[in-house]
Amino acid sequence: MARMMILAAILLPLGAQQIDYSLFDRLAEKAKESAVVNLGPEQLSLLASMQPKEAGKDFADLAKTLKGIQVRSLEFDSPGQYDLNEVRALGGKIKASGNWVSLITVKEKDEFTEILVRKGADGKADGLLILAAEPKELTLVHIDGVGDLASLAKLGGIAGIPEIAGALGGSRKEGPKKVPAPKKDDE
Repeated sequence: MARMMILAAILLPLGAQQIDYSLFDRLAEKAKESAVVNLGPEQLSLLASMQPKEAGKDFADLAKTLKGIQVRSLEFDSPGQYDLNEVRALGGKIKASGNWVSLITVKEKDEFTEILVRKGADGKADGLLILAAEPKELTLVHIDGVGDLASLAKLGGIAGIPEIAGALGGSRKEGPKKVPAPKKDDE
């Protein structure tokens, strides 16, 4: 029994591993500009209640599944004000937990973007993480408790978030425009 309790105490932090924002928080002191967004369930519910009825209902449904949205965005005066290898190491540490799977990775000489998904016990996406590094900009977006990626389209148009319907499988508000048929020479 004692061994089981010790094993559970060791494994519990691995299953509930959180994203470590300390690198971004430390770098914010060097940044020319920084933006931090921390939205928990209470703030998401408040935002949902402030939306027009139709959008508010969709967002309220989504807010019930979301555990939080964390954003760290930093802009620096010049390149070289942060160590790109530290940022890559943060991404590597997140993937090494075994909970996160990389969907998209784009690497260039002095920059990279990576989009990761964490799957929950039910097999559905339970988290989305975007880590983007450019010579003078650094961004981390963590959406916890996603449910399914298509539901993120419901965030579009709310609180200044651009509409992305269709891009993630959401429904479009208007259909594609028809292109008129070309006229024939004899018309």
